Amino acid sequence: MEQEMWLSRDENGALYFHGISKPKKDTGDGMWISDNYNPYPISPDLFPEVQWSDEEPTKVKLVIDK
Repeated sequence: MEQEMWLSRDENGALYFHGISKPKKDTGDGMWISDNYNPYPISPDLFPEVQWSDEEPTKVKLVIDK
């Protein structure tokens, strides 16, 4: 079973991982929000290709290598 996950960057440059529901861009508040709002902050230095100007959050896969 594959769980959908996303990365998003807020207008202030903060970077978040979303693991339950796909976030939607809220341009009024300058952040991405989701129905189950539980984003995990991660270092804003990571994934410079993820930008506030993106129309959609970036879908990602988590791979566990044993």
